[in-house]
Amino acid sequence: MASNKNNYAFIDESGTLPDPQSPIIVVSAIVTQSPERLKKIIQEVRKKGNFKSRSGEIKFYTSGIKTKTSFFEKLTRENIGIFVLVTNKQGRKIVDSPQNFAVLCWLLIESIINFYPDLKVLVFDRHFYKQSDQNLFSESIYKLVQRGNLQIYHVNSQEDIRVNAADMIAGAVLASETGKGDDYYRVFKGKIISETRINWSEAKNRLIIQSKNLARTGASTHP
Repeated sequence: MASNKNNYAFIDESGTLPDPQSPIIVVSAIVTQSPERLKKIIQEVRKKGNFKSRSGEIKFYTSGIKTKTSFFEKLTRENIGIFVLVTNKQGRKIVDSPQNFAVLCWLLIESIINFYPDLKVLVFDRHFYKQSDQNLFSESIYKLVQRGNLQIYHVNSQEDIRVNAADMIAGAVLASETGKGDDYYRVFKGKIISETRINWSEAKNRLIIQSKNLARTGASTHP
């Protein structure tokens, strides 16, 4: 029987676009119909850890071995779907603009919608601090995805710790891709529904094709 619950996608990245010394950027998503379960997992993990910060969040590159192990073991017991996009920047220094970052997120979202066609809510760890940049990013996503019923939120990870779950996934994938260890990746690998590898040139080519298709059909941005 179909569920009446909405599917939530929590999205975050690891790696950076502008730094040429960062060869890969990973964007990951965790899809769930029970978003509060992510919050509970993080809270449970923090209770057992030794954290100097009072913030409720956990991050892959600042968490210890016990914290990471506990988190991923708990996460894999949940009814979730994991989606990953790994982009090789080809040694380039890429401007970290709303439009460029939206291209990567769009490619990831397309994979999610293929599996969850009723996707309703996208929650991003706030990548841009200016409201104008957030708006431009959201408008780019709406135009590329062509799903007017999507709800997009940009959140502060200290205030909405659920999005930290996506940071943990992205960080573990980046560590695996860059030869820094795949122990954590192997724990949740079985939960990955889609794992796409692409280079920046391919991503831009797909954007060009999509833009031409939208122009041909007269599609417009989300109001």
